[in-house]
Order: sequence, then C-alpha cells, then structure tokens
Amino acid sequence: MPVELNTLITAVVRAVLDQLDTRPASVALVLAPRDEALARQVEKRLGSAMQVCFQGQSAGQEPTLYILPELSCPDMADLALGRGSSLAQREVLDLLLQGKQVRTLGFAYRAHAATAPDALLRLYEEYEARLAAFGLTELTEAAPEASRTRDCLITANHVAEAAATGARTLRAPQGAVVTPLAQDAAAERNMTILKDL
Repeated sequence: MPVELNTLITAVVRAVLDQLDTRPASVALVLAPRDEALARQVEKRLGSAMQVCFQGQSAGQEPTLYILPELSCPDMADLALGRGSSLAQREVLDLLLQGKQVRTLGFAYRAHAATAPDALLRLYEEYEARLAAFGLTELTEAAPEASRTRDCLITANHVAEAAATGARTLRAPQGAVVTPLAQDAAAERNMTILKDL
C-alpha cells in the first residue's frame, strides 16, 4: 500500500508543478496561412506543448520551431539541392542556414510509394535523408501523456506496451493488482502507474 500512495503522491506533485510552471510557452510558426484542417493536423502532432502561430500572425516572441505543410516533390528536390526557386523555399533555406528547427507534416512522394518506379522512389528517399541532414525532418505525432488499460492484473508487458507509445503514466482500474515486475519495469522507465479508472 505505501508504494501505491507514493506513486499517487508523485503523480499529483508532477501535475501540480506542470500547472504552476509559468515559463512562456514555446512558439511554433507554421509557414502557411491559417487553415482549419492544417491547424488540426499541427495540433494533433504538437499537442498542447507549444503555442502555434500561422504566417502573418504575431507570435510575440521568436519561434523555436518552424513547420511546413506537406512538402511537395518539386519543393523537396529543390531544397535537397540547396535551391530556393520560390520565396517560400528561400525562406526555408534561410532558416536552415540559421540553424533553426524546421519540420514538415509529411513528404508527398510517400503517397506514390506503391506505384512509383523503384529508382524514382529511392531518389526521393535520398532527398529526404539529405533534408534531414540539413535539419528538415518530419514532425511526428506527440506521444500520449498516459496510456490506459482496463485489465485488472497489470504486468510488465502492460508497462512495456505503454512505454512503447511514449506514455509517462499507465492508468488502470482502481482494484487492479500490479505485479512486482510491473512495478520494477515502471521504475526503470520512470513511469507512474495510477489506479484511478
């Protein structure tokens, strides 16, 4: 019982400290005009970790992350070769030269992976690798804060599955039994097991 109480106290303290954190949120600037579908995609990938601004909006502070919508095949090719054929491409190249973080929501060539000739697909994969070397990578989805299970016996496998998603907390039913191996696995991964469902 004391271990469960300590776990609960740790989780509550962590949540309170996160809420009391008064540092200004980091700003992500989307290098495109505001669009609701685009805003939903960005929010899904960033979560609430950053304040999001769109082209033409004032952020009030220097962005720490720049986000491109899906990168088209021609734009990918130009940027991978260091060419700025358009104003937007020149802006991206300038950001990369300044060492800024630039992410994209995706690479358009992937939609054609099943139909494109193998040589062309490899070329675009090489462009993607080159862009990654420049500092332009894909913005992946944010890891969930918590993972849930309805099982009444929590094992080390449950902890491993939750950790694989990037979760820091595993939530289980109130009457769940947590095995000692699960407790050890959670401690090794700095995870919290909460019995609050």
